[in-house]
Amino acid sequence: MRTLHVLDTTLREGEQLTGAYFTLEQRVQIARLLDAVGVSFIEVPSPIASAETRRAVQEICGLQLRARVVAHVRCAEADVQAALETGVDGLNLFYGTSPELRSFSHGKRIEQIISDAVPLIRQIRAAGRYVRFSAEDAFRSDLVDLLTTFDAVVEAGAQRIGLPDTVGVATPRQVESLVRLCAERYPGVGIEFHGHNDTGCAVANTVAAFEGGADCLDVTVLGIGERNGIASLSGLIAQLYIHYPERLATYDLTRLPEVDRYVAECLHLSIPFNNPITAPGAFTHRAGIHTKAVLRNPRAYEILDPQDFGLARNVEVGSRYTGRYAVGHRAAALGIELNADEIVHLTQALKERADTGAMSQDEVDTFILNWYQEKGNLVWER
Repeated sequence: MRTLHVLDTTLREGEQLTGAYFTLEQRVQIARLLDAVGVSFIEVPSPIASAETRRAVQEICGLQLRARVVAHVRCAEADVQAALETGVDGLNLFYGTSPELRSFSHGKRIEQIISDAVPLIRQIRAAGRYVRFSAEDAFRSDLVDLLTTFDAVVEAGAQRIGLPDTVGVATPRQVESLVRLCAERYPGVGIEFHGHNDTGCAVANTVAAFEGGADCLDVTVLGIGERNGIASLSGLIAQLYIHYPERLATYDLTRLPEVDRYVAECLHLSIPFNNPITAPGAFTHRAGIHTKAVLRNPRAYEILDPQDFGLARNVEVGSRYTGRYAVGHRAAALGIELNADEIVHLTQALKERADTGAMSQDEVDTFILNWYQEKGNLVWER
């Protein structure tokens, strides 16, 4: 079975989210939590970025994590040397290869990119460190330019090549096709994919990359990152859980909600309502036909088992969409046994109340108990 590595870049890509900032203590705690979940790589910024960043990288390296710590650095001697002086396990080199980045970013020709990258790759390998070379903006790069660059860096000793969809332009079919081409061309080399979410395809593209032959997939917690961010850790795990569950055998899925909550708190954000697995309503069922089926068999409307993530499902009764089955089930949970006609009347009364606004679980329980008490009083008066 082909090995799959998940690289989390919350501490690098994630802090490129507008307004994001992690303290030293938060960076260390995020690294610990990611390691507890079970990711293979934790990517950190280039130590040359700032004095505090260098301290953070050194402290994370000193944690003795199971995950390998890799620094994301430019193809520049100063960046490489600064990273080699820390305890990182490897370096993730990158260089823009698309016409757009070569024209408006660094201004280098493909030949210059190769001449810059090759000696640095050899230097890193000679130092006994892991090295990956990534062609930034790969999906807007000319194919001949891309493969010419990869041919050179692979020959120089790069252990993995990266295919980032830097501006989120690719479709799943395009991703799978290019990854498959590279996997066939470089059979002994790892392939990494980094997909941005500008057009909403980040998770789909990341799965397509794996299916095309990529063995390393980049994510961040909650999908945070530059502009619209990249594929989210929880989104990728949800897909693997369904389609490739054997890939998660070494992961502690119950720690996923903890890391999502922690990063959200650090950034003063709410977990998005549509975030896979850890959204507040991810396992909440509301519509009548849904709740009836779920109460009979959760698999009817749940493809993920909340218990595997240390979570619980919630059947919401306090809405105008509630159904008789859910209302009767909730009444029974409160120790109230009702016949079919009584459940119909209670459901109608509850829906009329919910028509004025959604009700919390406590409000629902109070309503049911009061309704039952009033019904009993009417019976007693007769």
